Amino acid sequence: MNALEQILSASPWLRTAFDALSVIVPLSMLFIFAGMGFISATARILADVKGRSAFEKCARQLAFFGMMVGWILLVGGRVWLHFTREAHVPGSVTAYFLEMSWLLLSLGVMLSSVYYTLWRILKNLPILHATIGMISAAQSSFAAVAVLGTARLLAALAQPDAAGAGLQNLLPADWASPLWTAAACTLPLLIALPAAAGALWLPMRRHKDDFGRDYYNAMIPWCAAWARNAWALLWLALLAFTAIRMSETWGVAGITSQEAILESTRLLLWLIPVLLWTLVRKSAVALRHRVTLATALLLAMAFTLPYYLELTGF
Repeated sequence: MNALEQILSASPWLRTAFDALSVIVPLSMLFIFAGMGFISATARILADVKGRSAFEKCARQLAFFGMMVGWILLVGGRVWLHFTREAHVPGSVTAYFLEMSWLLLSLGVMLSSVYYTLWRILKNLPILHATIGMISAAQSSFAAVAVLGTARLLAALAQPDAAGAGLQNLLPADWASPLWTAAACTLPLLIALPAAAGALWLPMRRHKDDFGRDYYNAMIPWCAAWARNAWALLWLALLAFTAIRMSETWGVAGITSQEAILESTRLLLWLIPVLLWTLVRKSAVALRHRVTLATALLLAMAFTLPYYLELTGF
């Protein structure tokens, strides 16, 4: 750890990149794991309702992916807690919430493992199996919210005057607060990121699970449509809260043309994933759009950095 710190200290650019990735990667994985159960269980239900085996195969592939991401998060989280000072202070509020978040995450991972493991056993009981998947997804989402809430609390406790500027502003009354923008984006992220990751995961698994070209050209656009629709809702929420924030700023000190251009550019940037997923959704040969899917996923993952800054900012 000391050697890594020395390397990062020697290069400011490397330090910035490391800090950004240390937020983007685990937070994206958290959203992917938390929401994948909903996508998988929905596909499991559609397999029974529509009588199409493609949905059942897709549900199983996504369930395995979600379970795998969950275990990586669980083990990585335990290692991170081992090296985190705040987690080893006896009786501290910080240690309590960190441990509780990890325990809730572990329960979600266990339930997702049960959901995947019972696939063959409950093959003839699709409703019961899908219900287990939904319960697993609900628990995983609850764990994700607990982790995000803990991050907000830790940021508040880190304030110089925690009793004033921090803890008292955990839930600000001002709707222009960045926290409410992050809160409005949370639910769409829980759907968009797992759907986007699933759309890319399916073609990556073709060498192991080759279900035929027609299967992938049907299921990849299906996942892409979920990602597009959820991200469109996220973008509308972002647009609404940006308008609220700018209107309040206009009333106090006015908005410069440079600030207006910056906000407009930022909004247009986060609209790109919608366009990319729409391109995949409309394509008859979705297997050829691996680069498009990867680009959309990376842009969506990059959004978690400003999201985290707004969530934990004071």
